[in-house]
Amino acid sequence: MRISVRITAVIAGALLTLVVFAIAYSTARGYTVWFLKIPNTIITVNGTQTNGWLQKANKGHAVFFTLADSGKSLRYDLVFVDDVNGRVLSCGNWVASRLPLFPVGDVNLRCFFEGSAGHNLTRGPHSIAFHRKRRDET
Repeated sequence: MRISVRITAVIAGALLTLVVFAIAYSTARGYTVWFLKIPNTIITVNGTQTNGWLQKANKGHAVFFTLADSGKSLRYDLVFVDDVNGRVLSCGNWVASRLPLFPVGDVNLRCFFEGSAGHNLTRGPHSIAFHRKRRDET
């Protein structure tokens, strides 16, 4: 009985070590990016302060924004090309995690193929602002 418990513990420990190593390796090599939920951010869409939350990674160069004003939440990928300006991409039906920390892998690009969803993206120290495209805009 004690031998089977030891064997089970060794196997579980080896699997846990393998998983931790794989996560550390993919994070160190840039294959996995970790997004952190940012509290108390002022979010302005189309000139109006809105409800929602931001999750950022890569020192703020990659940001997911979830707009929670309407009955159905909308998600955007905010990609900053420099310290101030960037692009707004639609995430379609993808739902960003509400957890305070979650990973996104490089082979699992969530919002890249949905296309542009806005313009005039700017950010301040604790704020994000952009204009959403209307459906008839291209």
